[in-house]
Parts: sequence; C-alpha cells; structure tokens
Amino acid sequence: MCPWGILEIETFSGHPYDVQAYAAGVAEGELTRLQIYYHYKNTVKDMCKNHTIYCKRLYKYLTKNLDWMRSEVLSKPPTDLFWRHVNLTFAQLTGIYDSYMKKNLTPGIAFDLSPIYIIQLSGELFDLNKYLNKTPDPQEYPEGGRCSGFVKIAPGNKDMFFSHVSMSSLSWMMRVLKLYKFAFDAKEVPGHTVTFSGYPAQLASADDYTLTSGGLGSIETTIAIFNKSLYTDTYIKPEGQVHCWIRSTISNYLTNTPKKWVELFSRYNSGTYNNQWTVLDYKLFKPGKEIPDKDMLWILEQTPASMDMQDVTWFLKKYSYWPSYNVPFLKDISITAGFSEKAREFDWYKWGSTPRARIFERDHKKVVDIDTLTKLMRYNDYTHDEFARCQCTPLPYTAEGGISARGDLNTPNGTYEVESMGFRDHAGLDYKARGTNYEMFSKLRFRAWGGPTYDPLPVFDWSTTKVVVNHFGQPQVWNFTYVDLEWETETEVLGFEDANDSE
Repeated sequence: MCPWGILEIETFSGHPYDVQAYAAGVAEGELTRLQIYYHYKNTVKDMCKNHTIYCKRLYKYLTKNLDWMRSEVLSKPPTDLFWRHVNLTFAQLTGIYDSYMKKNLTPGIAFDLSPIYIIQLSGELFDLNKYLNKTPDPQEYPEGGRCSGFVKIAPGNKDMFFSHVSMSSLSWMMRVLKLYKFAFDAKEVPGHTVTFSGYPAQLASADDYTLTSGGLGSIETTIAIFNKSLYTDTYIKPEGQVHCWIRSTISNYLTNTPKKWVELFSRYNSGTYNNQWTVLDYKLFKPGKEIPDKDMLWILEQTPASMDMQDVTWFLKKYSYWPSYNVPFLKDISITAGFSEKAREFDWYKWGSTPRARIFERDHKKVVDIDTLTKLMRYNDYTHDEFARCQCTPLPYTAEGGISARGDLNTPNGTYEVESMGFRDHAGLDYKARGTNYEMFSKLRFRAWGGPTYDPLPVFDWSTTKVVVNHFGQPQVWNFTYVDLEWETETEVLGFEDANDSE
C-alpha cells in the first residue's frame, strides 16, 4: 500500500485558458472525491466547533477579501498577468467545487466561500487564528507549521539536491502528489507545468515543495510571529491583500528566475502564512562545473509588516549547502518577527544555533547522492543526539530536535524549557525529502516518502499513539518506504533540452 495519491492532469490547446483551468478542477474533483471528503473531515469540518465567535469574524474577513479580489479581476485588463492568473486560479477552484458537489458543469468562475476554499487556507489560518483571536487547541503546535528545507551541492559539483520535510498535524496525512500541465503559452507562462507534494483539493502545495517547467524549485519553512502587535488591522486587511497560497501559485506559473519569483510574490502581502521562501534555479546548474556567483538561489522572508529578500547564491557557493529551519536568516525580519528578542533567552530561536541548524552543519557533508540525502532529511535520533538535549523533565531531550520531528513521542505533561519542544500533535509528515537531483529535475520528478520518520524511532501507529485527532481514511500503521515518481505525462523543463536528449 502507498500512502500517497498520485494525480496527473493535462489540458490541451484549442480551449480558452479559463475553460482549461475549470476543466482541470473538474477532473480533480471527480478523481479525488473520496480523498477530498476524508481530508475535509480531518481538517475543516470541526474547525468552528466551540469557536462560533471566531468563525463569524473569519467569515466576515474572508467574504470581504473575496469580494475585493473579484472586483480587482473585473477592473484589470487581460494584459495584467497577475490578476489574469488570480482569475484562472479561481476558475480551477470552481471546477473542483462544482465537480465535488456534483453540480451541473458549466465553465465559470466563482469567488465564493466554501469548504473547498477553506481547504486552500491551511497555512493562512496559522496567522488568521491569531489575528482573529481564536482560542488555541491545547494539542496544536504553538508556532504554526514547522518544516526543514535543504539545498546541497554534491562533492565535485557533480549533482545538486533540493529537498524538504513538511511538519504539521498528523491529521494532515491524506496526501496527493500532483502534476498540472496546462496548454498555456510557454513564453507568457513559463511554469505552465508544475509538480508538487500536496493535499486533496488544494491547488498550492502548502508544504511547500514545487518544481516548475520554468526550471525553478520553491520551498518554504514557516516563520512564527512573536511580535503580537503585528496581528492588528494596521497590517492584516481584507482589502488590498492577496493570500500567500495564491501568490505562490502565480509566482510558480509566471516566472523563470528566482529573482522574478520573489519580486512577484512580494506584491499584495497579506501577512498570512509568513514563511521563509527558498527558490532555486536548476537551469544554472551544470554538473561538474562551478555554480554561478549570483541569481541561482534567492530567499524571501515575510512578516505582516514587511518583506525582505536576498540572493544567497554566495552562501551556497561558499558552504556547499543552504539550510532552512523556521528561523529568519535576514536581520530585519528576525527583529520584526520577535526572533531576535527570543534568541537572547533560547538558542532554539537563533539562526545557526537551533538543533536542526547544528545537525545540518555537522552532517551535510554526508550527502553525496539521493540515498544519503534521504537519510539526512529523515534523520531523528533524539535520544542519542547531543543537539536534541534540553533542560526538560522527565527526559532530558526532545523529539522535536531532529531534521524530521516526532512531537508525538515527547512526554505528555512533561516540562520543557521551550513550549514547542513538548508533546504535540506535530510530526514530520513525509520525506518530502521530496528530494530531487539534477537528472530527476529534468523530468520534474522527485522522491517522496510518506509518514512520520522511523528507524531508529518507532513506526507511527494510530492504535498506540497518545495523539487524539481525526484521521479518517488514513492507514493505521505508517511503515512505508519511498517512491521515486515516474510521471505518465510528458514533461519538458526550460533549459533542460540537453538533459532530456541524453536520457
């Protein structure tokens, strides 16, 4: 049994873009109806239970935001590619909803609030919950999502690896690996084909881990906002802002360089799903040759009050790797988000000093191929690793101190020096080491390993875990291995013609 659903959708020319997008949504809604139903029950169905006042606030905010986006789409000319693709995104979303609800299928575009739309907001809700004063669930991870990202140049520049581990609630393990291929003009839409690890009915990866026909890979790790003054109407507004999931989707479609990606993404900052984004240009990598001095690797960091971006190709060239682990790299963002203040008390919040930072620094040299990459990104030996030790009781270590977390293995009611070190409904959901290398990227392929890490840790089992959350449709025991994707759909990546010809 495989823990992943695999979905490939291809549209064809001869139809308007909005019809292609709607049809792609219809196909997804029909083919993944059962997965959507389970995912809805696990993640959305009960979100307003005991939170009526919060949900009224959320409904008002989201309705205003949807109305504003609709008005912007109607007022912009077709030459405005950003807003044209906002429209296409909602056409695809409408197709999923109409198909899932078994409505009469008439190509159209609706900016409506629905459970399918709420599914898109998984990351946004980390911050909207705080902005709208939702009472937190005791089992929730206190800092929103946590992920590990990693870019690595192999010895001798023979290969380049791009990988990610998503960490979130264990209720989110209903997963789908997706390929969307649209018959759009490649000059206008270089990322017309995307592959990513995702979730039922969700148009953006949300992990995030996406590869594009424009030759780019994008990942993110979430930045917690400790500065609560940022969760005010001054910075988060229903009008004039576009949510992260839409901006990342459009950036993947419309750009073919990391610099263009972060510049486009930086428009209409919503202050929600605040992340450090890492965007890599695989086209600039040539096996066995030096990497360029600039523009191969860019990062962008977001808070509700600001964004900052930087070309970090220099870091990759100097150290042969780039790590991402939920701590801002850029000083101004660290100060604004409140990390600089927290870091004065705990290394847990200090760039370069967290357990994952120190593990990456120690072990990145062991990565020489896709298998050693997989081993590093699944790594968690918290009971023996010095970097996972903490001033905690009854045990002096935390299972959050690995590249792939297992917060479910920590001691319930234990005492931890930092709240997020403790027992939680929080674990690495995959090896999303979704790792890919140069050869695999040329076909938009990647390796995926579903479920919380094990070996030497115990396999995750719903019958024995102390975590109590919805998990409809999930396997009981998560003792799977990886899958190396082979897409049925033909793919082509800008700048990889020679690589394709050689295979």
